[in-house]
This record gives sequence, structure tokens and C-alpha cells, in this order.
Amino acid sequence: MNEKAFEKVEQDLSLAVGETKITPELIKLDRFRITSESEIQPKEYTMEFLGRPCFPRKDLSVFAGVAKTGKTFVTSMLMAAATTSEDEPSVLALKRIRQEPLKVMWYDTEQSLETTKEIMVKRIAKMVGGTFPDTQFFVFNVRAMTFEERKKMLGVAIESYRPDIVIVDGIADLLADINDGPKAIELISELLRLADKNNCNITVNIHLNRSGEKSNLRGWLGSMLLQKAFEVFNCAKVFKTDVLSVELFMSRKVNESVTFYYKINNQGIPESTEEPDTQQRDENGRFVSQEAQKGRAGLKFNSDYQRDDSDSDKGWSWDLRRLFSDAMQNSAVMGYDDLKTRVMKLGNIIRSSYYETVFAMAEEQGFVKKTQDRNLRVVVVMPPAG
Repeated sequence: MNEKAFEKVEQDLSLAVGETKITPELIKLDRFRITSESEIQPKEYTMEFLGRPCFPRKDLSVFAGVAKTGKTFVTSMLMAAATTSEDEPSVLALKRIRQEPLKVMWYDTEQSLETTKEIMVKRIAKMVGGTFPDTQFFVFNVRAMTFEERKKMLGVAIESYRPDIVIVDGIADLLADINDGPKAIELISELLRLADKNNCNITVNIHLNRSGEKSNLRGWLGSMLLQKAFEVFNCAKVFKTDVLSVELFMSRKVNESVTFYYKINNQGIPESTEEPDTQQRDENGRFVSQEAQKGRAGLKFNSDYQRDDSDSDKGWSWDLRRLFSDAMQNSAVMGYDDLKTRVMKLGNIIRSSYYETVFAMAEEQGFVKKTQDRNLRVVVVMPPAG
């Protein structure tokens, strides 16, 4: 046992509780103690998404979505952005923070060998200028391995090659049963350990449950990811269009959710686009007719939830407490997506992106608070008026 470490712990304990026995476990625990004088290194981010810092080293990131909504495609964009030339360190919404290219590991558990290589040479290569940068990549297709082998070999690969970003597509294939709680906890703990020890970001892909609710990641494994990950991106396909979206849905760094929209052109390359206008549904889930939708879009925001405000450029501001209170209908807790649907209908808010702005204002002013329920679903509570 280190003599200096022993003396330090002995002194701290004597001040706190008086005489006590000092054990090797206490010495080890003391290494994890944080005091007001502890020197903590700031989190190092590898990328930006629409200007927001993301994909930090020593942490986990998640891409979630139902099947065929672009999870693998957007991770291809991430891989390309991490390895483009120093002159153009970005691909659409994703931008590398430092100029020099990063080293990326792609651990593919889902695609065939042919598809993995095709993505490398026909998709990523095009996004980085024509040639796949083998020197920046460590690509492994482990679909033929067992669950246990995939999990074990991932640790071997990370500790051997020491990449900056690791992409696991998809994480569910590292477990025999995604609803095995103890195994899910063990896996997430191991990923966090690997990320911390090797100073890398580990990004994983996972499906949403069939409901498609953004916070409902599949299985116990998904619930643990939602609880432990630094950030969660939601991938979706805009209904009845060829437009795909990527939303920074949850982040420990960014308070607002932001969304990027893109299309795939004839060359198989993503191009940015605007949020499309789509046919809406009413509160019962039925489609609103095109005529009714046009009439609704032509209306102004519901003036019942506005109040005069001479300090605002518009001359009015939202009565946020009334708007969200009416939407929650005296409920103490409501699912985030359910509340969003009700507020947009009451306020005659057409665009989801503007709703996010309104919600952020309400949260900042303390009228609502986003949290998680016992099942780790994202919900909203309304604190009582002060």
C-alpha cells in the first residue's frame, strides 16, 4: 500500500469520523473522490452537429430509429466527416472539431460482407472525395461471430487499435437477449469502461420499439442506453416523402433538440433539404384532409394563448403557463410526444421545430420540466405555480 495514499486517507477519515480502520478498498475508493479543489479535465468533443458539440470522448452516443430510417446511413456520414481532408472537415450537418482527420472503427454486426464493403467504397468514399481512406479506418464485419465473441472481440479491437470514434452497428447483436437486465447493465458498463480507458467515443445504433416513440429504445438494453448515454439522436423518415431526418433528441450538453433533413441523390450521396410539408393527423390519429390542412396552415397562432408584449418584436408573446396547462388537462405527468401533439393543436403550431423553441422557453421559465418515468420514458411534469 502506498504510504502517502495511506496517510492522506487516514487524515481525511480522522476529520470526518474519527479513528477507523483503513483498508486497501478505502485507498482505491479515495482515487474516485471529488473535492472542490479537484482538477477535472473538461470534456473533449470530437464533432459538431448543426454547430452543437457532440460525440465526446470517454462517453457513449446513440442513433435510434425504427427499421429503414437511415441509422446506418447517418453513421456513414459521421465516419466520412471524421476522415475528410483537413481543408473540408465536414459532411453536411456533421463537422469535425479539429482539423486533422480522426481514426474510426466500424464494428458491423448486421450487414453482409458485400454490403459492408459496398458502403465503404461506394458511399463513404464518395463523401470523402473518391477514395476510401483505409489508413483512417478499422472496419470489422462480425456478423458470423456468436454474441459472446462479438462482445469480447470489440474490447480487443478497441484496446488494440485505439480509434477516436467507435461505431457499433448494431449494439443489440452483442447480447443474446436485449431484455436481460443484468447482461444489459454489464454491457453498458463495459462500453463506458472501454470509452474511458481508451479516450474514445463509442457510438451505437439501436432500434426503437414498433410504437416509434422517440424515447422508447428497444428492450432493457435500450432503457439502459437512454439512462447512461451522453446523447441520443433519433433517425426518421418523413411520412410519404423521400426525406430523412436526424434529430439531436437528448443531450447532456445541449438543452434544445435540433433536426437536420436530408435526401439521397441518384449517386447515393446525401444532400441537405428543408423540412417538408406533410399531411397531418388529428388528435385521434386520423389524417386531416388537404383542404383542412391548407386552411389550418393559413391561420395565425391561436390568439387565446397570446398576450401583449411591447418588449417583443412581434408585439406579443406566448402565455406559456396557460398553453401547457390546458394541454396537460390537469395531468401531473404526460408523455413528451403526447404533450407535443396537444400543444401544437391548441396553439395552431405547424412546425415541429418551432414547437421545440416554444417548449424550451416554457422549460427555461420553469412552467414545465422534461424528465423520465420509472420505465425510463421521456415525460413532462408541470410544477405547481409559485
